[in-house]
Amino acid sequence: MRVTTTGVLDAAMQEKISLTKRVGQFLHSHQPHDDERGTVENVARALAQDLSLQVREALAFELRTCRDLPHDLAARIATDVEAVSGPFLKATPAFTDDQLANLIPHLADHAHITLARRTDLGDRAIFALVTVAAEPAVTYLVRNSAAELPEQAFGKIINRFRGSSRLMELLAERTDLPQVVVDDLLDLVAASYRRLLTDRYGLDRPLADRLVNNSRYDVIWGQVRYASPHQVHAFVIDLKGRGRLSESLIIDMADRGCLNFLESATALDAGLTLAAVRAVFTSGDTRAFVKLMQQAGFSKDGATKCHRIVSSYNRLMGDTVK
Repeated sequence: MRVTTTGVLDAAMQEKISLTKRVGQFLHSHQPHDDERGTVENVARALAQDLSLQVREALAFELRTCRDLPHDLAARIATDVEAVSGPFLKATPAFTDDQLANLIPHLADHAHITLARRTDLGDRAIFALVTVAAEPAVTYLVRNSAAELPEQAFGKIINRFRGSSRLMELLAERTDLPQVVVDDLLDLVAASYRRLLTDRYGLDRPLADRLVNNSRYDVIWGQVRYASPHQVHAFVIDLKGRGRLSESLIIDMADRGCLNFLESATALDAGLTLAAVRAVFTSGDTRAFVKLMQQAGFSKDGATKCHRIVSSYNRLMGDTVK
């Protein structure tokens, strides 16, 4: 009976594939301190470097859910071609957050995309991904609503891909954006909108600025419109801490109907309690009101607008009581 060279090779490959299954079963069922484990791990290392793609694919498949793997073996599989690394990286629990973060810069684009689809990445791995991955992988990550992105990851995405309108739109659609990230996105949109108004449509800069501010204020109004006084106060504190509490914003929010916004902003700027500010607002004492506005740093025109808003509110409350 004649045995061809091809037949011998096929038989040898099938034996190696069968060996990957036995290796996988052993590593799944035996603890790291087992005496025989070191020998089996060395066999797995040899299989991970086999010339046959089918053998390496089989090994990666068998080990994809194994939690206890030597780091060098897991890294070897993760850095292989897509057919090998893809199924492994999609499911492997073998890496710690730090290990995966350190490995990500050495992975190929296809591996980055596979990781971006996972829902269980740690903060460090996510930050590494948004730092080094190309736009397609970062897009998959941003669209992955089940992945919890840390605040610094949002900032890195904006810094790297601010020129990608599609990615910025997808980022804006997420429901877990920190306020500072919302502000950054608003700044990007405002800058783009301002250029459009001035360069394409010939609007003068002051008018363009007013239109842009109105758009920004619409977003902020949506956040405070139905908020409680406590929530409004916390929001105002946050805005002030980030240098975004302007006089025009304060007056706009108050004029739309959120007097709590004006009370909180005035209290913070004047260094007074909310109760003290409310007492002046409801007293009807114009001199006391003017003094308060000066203490809070409002301009004369701004103070006049605030007095009009507060007076209208007091009259409305008086009519309601009657």
